[in-house]
Amino acid sequence: MRVNYKFQRLFIQQPLSLNREIEIEGAQVSYLVHVLRMKEGDQILFFNGEDGEWLAEITAIKKSL
Repeated sequence: MRVNYKFQRLFIQQPLSLNREIEIEGAQVSYLVHVLRMKEGDQILFFNGEDGEWLAEITAIKKSL
């Protein structure tokens, strides 16, 4: 089995399915933006331990006030 290390992975506690919008908050957003230095248009693999891995694209990053 070959593993693709091209994409970062992030565990989320939400159901995953095709064409579903996922909104993440707090520490996970900080991790994506400040640690992984991801930005709009970047791709990431989400997984939740139940629905497999799903390739996602970051479409918006909202800055909190």
